[in-house]
Amino acid sequence: MITPEESIPTRNTNYRLAEDIFYVQFNEISFFIEDEDQENFFFCILKNLFPDIQIDKIFPLNGKDNVINESNENIGNKKKVFIVDKDFDDILNKINTNDNLFYLDRYSIENHLIEKDAIVEYIIGEKPKLKRADIDNDFDLEAQIQNINNKLNELIHLHLVVQNKCSSLKNVSLNHERFFDFNNGDFTIKSTQIDAYKVQIQNELSNVDGRLTLTSQLNKVKRVININNNELCIKHVPGKYLIKMIKQLIESLFGLVSRNVESFCYRMAENCSFHSLNGLKLSVEEYIN
Repeated sequence: MITPEESIPTRNTNYRLAEDIFYVQFNEISFFIEDEDQENFFFCILKNLFPDIQIDKIFPLNGKDNVINESNENIGNKKKVFIVDKDFDDILNKINTNDNLFYLDRYSIENHLIEKDAIVEYIIGEKPKLKRADIDNDFDLEAQIQNINNKLNELIHLHLVVQNKCSSLKNVSLNHERFFDFNNGDFTIKSTQIDAYKVQIQNELSNVDGRLTLTSQLNKVKRVININNNELCIKHVPGKYLIKMIKQLIESLFGLVSRNVESFCYRMAENCSFHSLNGLKLSVEEYIN
């Protein structure tokens, strides 16, 4: 069964580009992003990040490749700014260096929502009688991120192998629930699912090149990137995993009603400082001025 949001027809890239032409009279700068389902969310963030720039509309182009292609077509146009997720592009040496193309400093925009104060405010919004000091004492964000990172570490390295060598296999699009149970306030790895994923990867590696082994490819990935602390976790681990798992933890810990992840992200964004986006802000301002 699909949700009401999923039943809304999507607008193709050509429609969005034509829309940009109409909004030239209203936008000082036109911002282009990847995903249509994040349009309202990103609009809220960009309006707060660039309060002195008139932005009436932003333009999702349905995928990173489309954003990069349009960036290529608009080199030198200071009225158009293209923003994409970092994903694993820095790790896999896939960064595009166009002047008008800007990468988030973290895996995705969801990673930039991970702020303790914003989480506390979300909890209070759901349960106004709770005291901030009690929430702060009961929820140790750093400890929870460390726990999540420990649980996700192997899976993330497997995803990196897939993106590097097995492009036909699904990876980060797989939900974390496929690989983890959540009971009594903690995540338990589903070993049978992880093992099945490893077999699938090894089979695909053998199809690509009979000399490749999963063990050797994992070792290569770990030499390139070792996600061994919270800072690296927040930077490199897919934000949809982190945000969904943090959401599950606080709903369990504080007895909150379970909201859909889109509503959760939007509410979080309303209370984020987004200091982690200062690098993006400065780079864009330097480009357009």
